[in-house]
Parts: sequence; structure tokens; C-alpha cells
Amino acid sequence: MHKSGSTVGGRYALAERVGSGAMGVVWRAHDALLDREVAVKQLRWPDLSPDEARVAGARALREARNAARLHHPNAVAVFDVVVEDDRPWLVMEYVPARSLAELLADHGPLDHAETARIGGHVASALAAAHAAGIVHRDVKPSNVLIGHDGVVKLTDFGISRAANDGTLTDSGMITGTPAYLAPEVARGDQPGTAADVFSLGATLYAASEGRPPYGSSDNSLGLLYKAANGDITPPTPGKLSGVLTRLLAVDPAERPSASDTVDLLANPPADRPRPGWMAPAIAATILVLAAGAIAAASLTSPTATSPPAQTDAQLAAPAFSESDVEDFVRDHYALVTNDPLAAWENLSPDFRPIMTEYTRFWSQYDTVRVGDVFVNKDGEHFTAEVQLTFVQDGAETAETYQLRLHTIDGHLEIVASERIA
Repeated sequence: MHKSGSTVGGRYALAERVGSGAMGVVWRAHDALLDREVAVKQLRWPDLSPDEARVAGARALREARNAARLHHPNAVAVFDVVVEDDRPWLVMEYVPARSLAELLADHGPLDHAETARIGGHVASALAAAHAAGIVHRDVKPSNVLIGHDGVVKLTDFGISRAANDGTLTDSGMITGTPAYLAPEVARGDQPGTAADVFSLGATLYAASEGRPPYGSSDNSLGLLYKAANGDITPPTPGKLSGVLTRLLAVDPAERPSASDTVDLLANPPADRPRPGWMAPAIAATILVLAAGAIAAASLTSPTATSPPAQTDAQLAAPAFSESDVEDFVRDHYALVTNDPLAAWENLSPDFRPIMTEYTRFWSQYDTVRVGDVFVNKDGEHFTAEVQLTFVQDGAETAETYQLRLHTIDGHLEIVASERIA
């Protein structure tokens, strides 16, 4: 039994378990030879006979070698494969991240712009893989990683087949996850590049709709039946529905290639006008920084404009006290440099910038300290005056902002801000 402190392959020191699933256990580890952090995956499969174990091990090595041929900024790199206790261990790039599945579970569906951004990066990785003759076979939200800096990485190329992880049907073992499986694969065909495109479409459908295209169910056989029959719930009409419909075509010949999908997702109709999320003081500060001076920028939010109009249904009577709002504001600024993705989710959908811009902006600061917070109720809204200290390369800049917050669907969201001192 391996545990923290154990060494694999004579050079990879296991530090902590960072994940586990049907296909194995993932450890954060230290590569003693190259002095770098890596992720090490211990593959898991059911009890096998000695002959079956040898076949599974050979398959794992072959798939790992295939995956190691792929070099792309949106694909998790495979560095090495070692055999320990007669089981292969994959050594991969370590990405401090949350999976798209975790993000959706914590925060619900994404807006169209962010869904398209994530999908475009995954499609780019798939296009490179397909050009290299590699089929992923198991594209799904849990295999899409969103880094703390907003970077998108697709992981586990071919690993589902290597680990013999699949779903048992009358015709044998198929590879993939039923909720995201292409119809032809559910019917027993071997997965090809078009199946990857379908699974990407199903993943983006779940990101924007909040559920997979076959519906949410724990009944794998029921999902397989729906998949085999192409029983897809059409996406909600909107900015991405046309793209999703093409990706989810039942006939694989009607789906775009992964390369074409990159273009489709790069130029969907605009989801909504992009808000200007940096106050004028921030824009001026960035110009100063670009000139080489040390200064500070400001807030996580757009320019000081009137908050977007909300419907009566959205504006439920506030269920929060002034103390609750103060805690929310303090927690928000505790996240901006440590977990900007979570902080981004605190902004109302109409007030969110493109996430990569948001995380890039906050990455320039070492930390942001919160001083006094004064909260007032203003009709159906709250206003919060917050004193902030921005720390950048040891230099500190103090500024004061006024935030406007709404209670929407039972939770607080920041809808506007302005620098007042």
C-alpha cells in the first residue's frame, strides 16, 4: 500500500492524494531527478487473472506512450510511465486546478461566453490529438481541468481504455462514460475522432444547461439505451444552441471536426455586451505599470455604471443581514488572488469579464488586504464601502470602493462598483 512519503519508480516521492476515481488514484509528487512537481496516477482496474493483468498492463503502457506524443498547451502532458508492484503508474504534468465537473457542482451552469472559451481550448487539444492519430475516448467534465489562472487542460488521453474502465453491455465492454457517449459508440462501434467531438458537445451542453444531453440519471443502462437511440434533449435556444446541435448530431458524418469546432466556438454570436470591469483608475494604473512605474490597480468589477435591471422574480427580498454582506465582501477579496475563479463567480453574470482577463489581472498582486467594511441596505439592494490594500512586489496601495450587491435566487452577487477614494 502506497502512502504519503512513498517513492515510485525510484524518483517520484508521493506528497499527497489529490484525487481518485474509477480509473485510479492521483498523487501530487516530487520528481527528485528533475526537481519539479508532477502528478502521478496509479491505474486501477478490477480483479484480473495474471494473464488479464499482463494484457491490461501492456495496454496501459501503449496508451501512455501514445499520450506522451501529444504536446499541446491545452493537454495535460504525460512525462513518464513506470511499473511498480506489477502496475503501471503514469507521471504527468501537475496542474493546480479544479475539474469542470467540480466547478459546475459548486456554481451551476456557466454563461455562453465562458462555455465557448473552455470548449474552444478543449477542441484545440482534441484537434492536435486527432492530427497525431490519438483518440481521447472519454471527454467529459471531470477530465476538463480549469486552472487557478483560468487555463484549460484536457487530461486522461486514452486512459479509460488503458485502465479497461468502461460500461458493460450485452455486446461486451465499451469505453467511455454513458452520459457523454456518442450514439455509435453506445451501439458498439469503436470510438473515433467524431465520437470525441460528440463527447465534447455533450460536455459543453452540460456546462451551459446544467445536465448532460441524455438527462441526469444514475442508471447507466438507461443512459446507454438513450445514447444508442440518440435520444437527446435539444439545447435551450440561445447563442450556443446551433453549435451544440451540430456537435451532437446523431450521424457522426454530420459533426464538424475538432479543428472546425475551434473556429465555431471562437466566433459564436455574442452572448451579451461585455462589461467594462475595470474602473477608470485601474485602466490608468495599468498604463503606468506598462510604463514601468510601480502602482496599484483596483477592483474586481466593472466601471461604475448603474446596475443592470433585474426582474421582480430575480429581486427576492434580501435574506441577508448587513453582517452577512460584510462577511461576503471579506471572503470575496480573500479569494481574488488565491482562487480568482471562485471570486469571479461572486460577480453577477451581467457583470463578469472574460475569466482569463480577470485572473490575469489579479495574478499581478501578492495579496489584497481588507480593512473596514461599512454596509447599508438600499431598498432591495445592499451597498458596501470597503477599504482595500493592494500588495504588489512589496509595495502597498490603499483605495476605497463602493460595491452594489443584489440578492438573486437566494445568494448575493456583486453587480457594480466604483472607486471613491
